[in-house]
Amino acid sequence: MPSFTAPVWPSPGRFALALILGFVLTLAAASVWGTALVEALLPITHTLLGWIDGRFGVLFLGVEHNWQDTVIRLQLGFSKAFFLGGRVVVPDPRGAVWVTTPVGSLLQPLVIAPAMAAALPGQPAICLARFGLAAVFALGFLVIDLPVTLHAIAWDSLAYDVKLNDFSPLLAWNQFMQSGGRLGLGVLLGASTWWWIARRTESD
Repeated sequence: MPSFTAPVWPSPGRFALALILGFVLTLAAASVWGTALVEALLPITHTLLGWIDGRFGVLFLGVEHNWQDTVIRLQLGFSKAFFLGGRVVVPDPRGAVWVTTPVGSLLQPLVIAPAMAAALPGQPAICLARFGLAAVFALGFLVIDLPVTLHAIAWDSLAYDVKLNDFSPLLAWNQFMQSGGRLGLGVLLGASTWWWIARRTESD
């Protein structure tokens, strides 16, 4: 019975070569344009941070380069009083939370997903279409991941200060992403793009 998995799979060596070439291309693109892309998304990130949690106000949000890495730096101030770990946190102009996260870590799905989608079997034109579509999916995830991760790191810092051990979806998200979640998501986005286009091609 015909199936969308019916196309002959390339040899492991050919698949590995296609994957390596895809990674070279996406890594080069990320190294040249990745920081500029993240900087372009910062106004959206600023707005989304306000929607995520109105108890904080963004005092600074930008990309900085240091001797070791390129990072996103965020400074949050307290805009209203709230309870945390049995304590009352009150607004104070002197109080702020500084957090940073590497740009390269956030770009992992954008590096992995297009390369994976293009390396899977198919005609060259279809592979190119998968490459572009996977990049769009990964970019959409980056728009969400940026503010959520920054807020999660800030919340993690506050929770550590007050020794708060309660379960938090934000902390779970942050721990998952730091433990290889973005790498796995990149693979999943790439494979899902291949599957989706293969199904559409089969149905036409």
